[in-house]
Amino acid sequence: MHFRGLDLNLLVALDALLAESSVSAAGRKLHLSQSAMSGALARLREHFGDPLLVQVGRRMQPTPHARELAATVRSILVQIDASLSGQAPFDPRTARRRIKVAASDYAIDVLLIRVQRQCAHEAPGLTLDIAPVAENALQLLGRGETDLLILPDRYRQSSCPSVELFADRLVCVVAADHPLDGGRISLRTFKAAEHVLFQPDPGHMIAFDLWLQQNYHFEPAVRLVLPSYGALPHAVVGTHRIATIPERLAHRFAQHLPIRILRPQFRMPQLNEIMQWHEAHTADAGLAWLRGMIVDAARSLDTAADQRRGAAKTRSESQQEPA
Repeated sequence: MHFRGLDLNLLVALDALLAESSVSAAGRKLHLSQSAMSGALARLREHFGDPLLVQVGRRMQPTPHARELAATVRSILVQIDASLSGQAPFDPRTARRRIKVAASDYAIDVLLIRVQRQCAHEAPGLTLDIAPVAENALQLLGRGETDLLILPDRYRQSSCPSVELFADRLVCVVAADHPLDGGRISLRTFKAAEHVLFQPDPGHMIAFDLWLQQNYHFEPAVRLVLPSYGALPHAVVGTHRIATIPERLAHRFAQHLPIRILRPQFRMPQLNEIMQWHEAHTADAGLAWLRGMIVDAARSLDTAADQRRGAAKTRSESQQEPA
């Protein structure tokens, strides 16, 4: 089929060429010979009047025009695929499919582990392929290489549908034998402490220490930087250092690690997690089913958190009553 002089089959070749930046790799991806892919590239160059891929050193790189085309071509192919697949009915009891989800280790620990547990009972043939949130996570979502993306709302992609999942607040955790008394921590004490901080891949997200510099005009004395939230509570054990992590995660680790939770007496950034997906997949019955399950699981997190805070408040009030 041709559209405005372009064989639409060449869009598949263009998508592979721009994704791989290699004629041979694109050929392997599409199960075509290198000569066939070279022929496709020549026809694409003629149609667009642009070399599309140019040799730079030992690698090929897309031209500026090719980079502009990449997202549009991928979006077109995703929408075509979704349209041709149709709105097939989805029966979780008999479905056999793989769904790719990208999420942080924090979201995996507090939310997706319980989701997969429920899936094991209700959709035993469903495979959840969960991967870390990469620096190009939004690009992967736009390319259809990720089905669902869970991330903080400050990274929301306006062109993709989204739904709010849950909010969390940051708390500090210290070793159980830390000399600091009480269950709260002042800004002065926080500034004087040595810290263990979470920092994913460079350029991936704004570092917490940068937020502190911008809001409290000081640089924390960072003694250890780790790439996952889950490692931080382990790192403070046996030290006088402080780690700052989401409250839900802190309570999970406090159940089996010798740590204490300290609530800041000063403002901390709130974490608001959302879920996004490609617009072309909105009508996908299987993804809609899983999205609903994730939203329900997120709401149950808020209910559990409210109950925990209520119990903590009751204990605190009872301890203050005169004997």
